[in-house]
Amino acid sequence: MTVSLEQLLSDAEKLISFPDVCIRINAMVNDPNVSATDIGNVIQQDPALTARLLRIANSPLYGFASKVDTVSRAVAVLGSKEIRDLVFATSALKAFNIKPGLKAIEELWAHNIYCAIACRLLAKTSTKGRTESIFIAGLLHDIGRLLFISLLPDDITEKVQHLSATGHGESNLYLAEREVIGFDHAEAGGELILKWGLPDNLYECVRFHHEPANAELFPLEVAIVHLADCVAHAAQGNTEIDEQLAGVDPSSWEQTGLTLEDLETVLLAVKSQSGEVRSLL
Repeated sequence: MTVSLEQLLSDAEKLISFPDVCIRINAMVNDPNVSATDIGNVIQQDPALTARLLRIANSPLYGFASKVDTVSRAVAVLGSKEIRDLVFATSALKAFNIKPGLKAIEELWAHNIYCAIACRLLAKTSTKGRTESIFIAGLLHDIGRLLFISLLPDDITEKVQHLSATGHGESNLYLAEREVIGFDHAEAGGELILKWGLPDNLYECVRFHHEPANAELFPLEVAIVHLADCVAHAAQGNTEIDEQLAGVDPSSWEQTGLTLEDLETVLLAVKSQSGEVRSLL
């Protein structure tokens, strides 16, 4: 049985839906006449989403000196685009909750959270400049894998896992996907980001996180996500960073200015913060 990327995306559109607030916020962000208060008023119509955003805004992830007590204030201090990306990222788990309780999905979201924390810490450590929405990029980098787990037939996912385990290895899971399916989760995830109308930096981080040298517009951000993915695998597997280096593109070191020692330091911090961030999301 073969599956086309077009069919998979079509199935996703039918089965996976975001709250209306996501769609409305996405349109409002690009309207110059819309204020932070306007966006806050729309988000407040979803109490659960409001609570999540305020918890995140008041967490150590952002480290604001004073309490952010309204969504409008959160929009003002974080920016409407960062809020839009957070709305999508924090809504994605429920949107993909097609198979509730599936261990693979729970493990993947844990990995995404590890990666998101590592992204933020590595971006702060990098000497190569400022990055945008890097935490959200980490949360969404494997959204294509969520798509595969949720919608691909079990026999196809089993073939991918078998090939990955016996041949390519976990760090090159995407190569096994290409061999079995014809495309990988990074390509599928990138197309999903485009369908959602999210910005180009998030598209490139998702599309090229395994092949950062192919990034054209945001090579720094993509390289950081690539290295953060390595940290996340080490954190989740309770291994050392040097056991993950086989899957690292050498260009990432030069692109980010980061070192192996930087990744080892961030790994320790990721392990200490992961529980708190998981509770936020």
